[in-house]
Amino acid sequence: MKLTGNKDIFLQLTIAAHSAQVNQRSLPHMLLTGQAGCGKTSTAKYISETTGVDFIEIAHESIKTRDDVLLLRDNLNDEGYDKVIGNKISTIRPTIVFIDEIHRLSSTGQEYLGIAMEEWIIPVEKNKAKVGSYNKFTNFNESGRGRWCPLFTLIGATTNDGLLTKPFKDRFKLRFTFSTYTLEESREIILSHAERLGISIEECAIDEITKRGRGVPRVLVSLLERCRDMAVCQNRNTISLITAQATFKLMGIDINGLTPVDIKIMKVLNKSNGPIGLDNLSIMVNENPKTISETIEPYLIQCGFITRSNRGRVITDIGNEYLTKNNHIQNDTDYIDIPLTYKRKL
Repeated sequence: MKLTGNKDIFLQLTIAAHSAQVNQRSLPHMLLTGQAGCGKTSTAKYISETTGVDFIEIAHESIKTRDDVLLLRDNLNDEGYDKVIGNKISTIRPTIVFIDEIHRLSSTGQEYLGIAMEEWIIPVEKNKAKVGSYNKFTNFNESGRGRWCPLFTLIGATTNDGLLTKPFKDRFKLRFTFSTYTLEESREIILSHAERLGISIEECAIDEITKRGRGVPRVLVSLLERCRDMAVCQNRNTISLITAQATFKLMGIDINGLTPVDIKIMKVLNKSNGPIGLDNLSIMVNENPKTISETIEPYLIQCGFITRSNRGRVITDIGNEYLTKNNHIQNDTDYIDIPLTYKRKL
């Protein structure tokens, strides 16, 4: 797997991985934050591949109770341990456990998983223990104190680490923030995926995709694939500038990567006499409130087009100027005339 960008992050990961292997311990638990689609999941898999350890991806909703953590424990690599009390007896290979949207993990799940992350023990439940018989943070023992846990590395990805409890968040010794990619890095991503998918593409077409990709790998790859589909429909072997422009016109994506939903939200705010609350805005544009607040709004706020206030969402002067300059206010509907050539088998 080839990764682009965030070189400082990968250098730190390489150092941490080497140290962990030499000292026969697990990599520190990691919290990866940043905009969706910027490579957090790919990074977790990259770490597993380069260190040669097992990789387990679990959903945040699957960890709610102690029994859920026990089930996870049974899937960890326990080679190199005494199976009774958990002492190391030979080389170990700590499993990497990945949880996306980890900020949605329940508080109970955070509590039990947090103990396993730090104490390497899964304690007995409080209501099943005799008063004064043990401290849930004491060493592991199968006879009543808790069950020992093999070393593992938890990698959590989140777009909002502020929702994590402080005790749980403090257990992540490595924290990295993934930023969007530069234009040059975006070009590299497009070329890499085009080569992997066997797609021929012109330089000017790459530029068109890059300008609209927002510096987010997931968006860049998606746009590349849509341009490939258009080229197929036009019976072209190469994605040309004309093909790329036709694709984006059909999708309603403007020169700076704003989608029809982005523009619709800005236009609704433009016509409003004041702030609009999230629930009302979601109804007006027919989008889920969570999608608006977590996926759509961040980019518009970063661009300076809209702001959030205590009373709701407001479009800025920059946003109004953008709508006017790019004819988004006047052109509510555009007729799309794109020549396509289909070969239909009867």
